[in-house]
Formats: sequence, C-alpha cells, structure tokens
Amino acid sequence: MKTTRTYIQLAVLGACFLLLARPDRLLSSVSPRLEGDGLARVLEVVVEDSRPGVDALLDAAVTDRIYEARGFRRSRGEIGRGENLAAVLRAGGATAAEAVLFARAFDPVCDVRRLRPGDRYDLLVDADGRIERFEYRRSPLEVYAAEAREDGWAVARVDVPLERREVVRAGRVEGSLYGSFLAAGADVDLAMAFVELFSWDVDFTRDTRAGDEFRVIYQDLYVDGERVGNGRILAAQYRGRRGDHTAIYYKSGRIEGYFAPDGTSVRKSFLRSPLKYTRISSRYSLRRKHPVLKVVRPHRGVDYAAPTGTPVWSVAGGTVRHAGWKGQAGKTVIVRHPRGYETFYNHLSRVARGVRAGARVKQGQVIGYVGQTGLATGPHLDFRVKKNGRWVNPLTERYPAGDPVPPDELDTYRAWAAGWVDRLEALAPAVDVARTAEP
Repeated sequence: MKTTRTYIQLAVLGACFLLLARPDRLLSSVSPRLEGDGLARVLEVVVEDSRPGVDALLDAAVTDRIYEARGFRRSRGEIGRGENLAAVLRAGGATAAEAVLFARAFDPVCDVRRLRPGDRYDLLVDADGRIERFEYRRSPLEVYAAEAREDGWAVARVDVPLERREVVRAGRVEGSLYGSFLAAGADVDLAMAFVELFSWDVDFTRDTRAGDEFRVIYQDLYVDGERVGNGRILAAQYRGRRGDHTAIYYKSGRIEGYFAPDGTSVRKSFLRSPLKYTRISSRYSLRRKHPVLKVVRPHRGVDYAAPTGTPVWSVAGGTVRHAGWKGQAGKTVIVRHPRGYETFYNHLSRVARGVRAGARVKQGQVIGYVGQTGLATGPHLDFRVKKNGRWVNPLTERYPAGDPVPPDELDTYRAWAAGWVDRLEALAPAVDVARTAEP
C-alpha cells in the first residue's frame, strides 16, 4: 500500500513538473496517453533522476518510456548503403502493406528515391505494425516529418529554427577568383554565389585579372550552435577591368532582389554566358572559314570550348521552341524570350530531361549538355542570339535590365544602400580583415 502511495505521489509530482516546464510536450497529441499505474511506472525513474538543465533529456526519456509502456517500437539510425525507405520501415517493425502506403504518402513531399546513405531517421511504430511517426533528416536544414492521422499521415517539411551571424570577407585576386576567396577565409560555395550575383555584368571566366578586388558581407547559418552553411549575401562589391560593380540586397512589400546603389536592378534579363567554359574558340564574325567545310561564311554565334557533358543553361526565362536534331547544328535547343529575343544552343550531346517544345524554362535552368553533334570538330557549344528576327552578337548585345526599385521607394532604398556601401568601402582588400560578428 505504501509503495502504491509512493508511486502515485511521484506520478503527481512528475506530471506537475512537466506541465509547468514543458506543457507543449506533456500534452502533445503525438505522445500516447497512459493512466494509473502505467503513468506512475513511466515517470518514476525519470523524476528521481531529473536535474536542473537537463530539460531536453528529461523530455526524451519520458516520451520513450511512455512509448515503451504502450508497446510502441522506436528506431533511430542512419540510412544504410543500398537501403530504401521500405526496408527502413520494415526493419523498424512496420508491416509490408503499411510501408507501401506510407511511402506513397511521403513521396510527394520528399522524393523517397533520393534517400542517401548516412541520412538520419527516427521511426515510431505501434504494436500492430502501424507507423505512428517518422522523421527524416537529410541535412541540418532539410528535415521532413510525418505524423499519423485518422485518414492517413500528415507529411511536411520541418521549419528548422536558424541563427544567422553576419560575416565579412575581402581580398585581391591572385591566381583564380575561387582560390582568392579561399585565401580570404571564405569557401567555394560563397565564391560561386558571388560569381552568380555579378554574372549579368561580369564574365569571370575571361574578365578576371590579378589585382581585382572583392568585398562581401553575408550570413553564416547555425542550427543549435553548429554552423550548417552560408546564408544570404547582404552586400557585395567587385572592382575589375570592366569597372566597379556593387549589389545590395533589398526587400520591401512590393519588390525583392539585388540592386545597384542607384536603385537599378543588378539582375539582367540575360546571363552573360550559357555555361562554365574553358575558352572562347570562335567569336561572332561575318567572315569566318568554317573548320569542316573549309569555306568562308558568316558565323553568327560564339563557340564556347568545354568538355562533353558540361551543363548548358538557358540565359533567360522563356518558352522552348525546339528541342532535338537540327541538321548541321546537331542536337539543338531554341528558346523564345520576351522582347523579341531567341537563343540557340547548338551541337549538344543531349537535351536535358523535361526540355521539349512548349515547355517553360527559367533563367539558369539546365537545358542540355555540351557535345559535338552535327558539323563540329570537337566538343563545344555554339551559342547564338536573335533579336526581332535578326542575328546579334551575344558578347556585345546590351540586354535589358530587370525591374528597378519603385520610384516612391527610391529615397528609402538609397539611404539603406548608402549604409551598406560605407561598410563595403571600409573593408580593406586584404586577407586578414575577414571577421565574424553577431547581428
């Protein structure tokens, strides 16, 4: 009798503690309910062992003991090599039929064919082999969760809380731009984002010179105190042979993007190049000796030398007019854009999946891969542009800019941008100025 009273007292004490400290957890719809001796048995050891500062451990222990007492089976681990979702679910105690139904419900939110070795999961299955809850963690920032409901499962991507810390980097180009970024304490991902930001105005594969300067203020992302990658670039500047370029991130109720200090859009309607190439092997010319036919004829495009299989992207958003074989041009994609522009991508080894006549493509979307189909002596991309039905030189054409900051917001934006420009100008282009600061 005394023992029973002790259990009850401990149960009440534990329940009160949890209700005050974490009512969201104690009353969660996920945790199954227990009554009487079952609840006392679950809470007994947990309450006796609890100490200040171990709230998360207490929460997990209580939950696991409740599940165990109800006959639930919990499995945590990593996806093994060659293992698929069905295998993980079956190994965790789910029935074969349940695993099939669950995979169908989970797939629209998270492609179950993309499970990778090392990805983590947390599975809860009841005594009858029914899946109660499943969490799949592809990365610290990419987490998916499914919870049982009366009519199936509620599946969604988890909104992971992020901490953002501001970082500055500055340096001079010595050798490659990527190497210079690394020397300044940045990583390749930041260098690529920087290049993409200014790719409408600067062709970094041929315009970069030793002594060019770069400055960037951006965010580092943290989850539970652990750095998980780079966040948004807030302000950036590049000074090179094509002049000075500055980009400031700005967001209001009507517009969002990167703008120059005067409010014009950094983003242009066309990218400067359709691929990452090694060199330009032939330029736009009205009199060029054809390398195969050996006759002088106009070459109304630019040849970019690159290895077979190099991704080719659309330089602007538009609609595919042609995707397939086109005589001497080999495998070709033609994209129609607003304002009378058309772009041609010739001699491809293959067309990207989903790219077909009538399909919409976005700026920067991969539409094919470098090859040497048709009349070509080696792997390259023959890139051409038409404007209102007439060929134009892709390297000298002045493409229209994107939408600027609205006139009635311009004064507000310019004041905002001036502060960022001052901060960029204060960064000396030297490796040792890179520093980290809390926002």
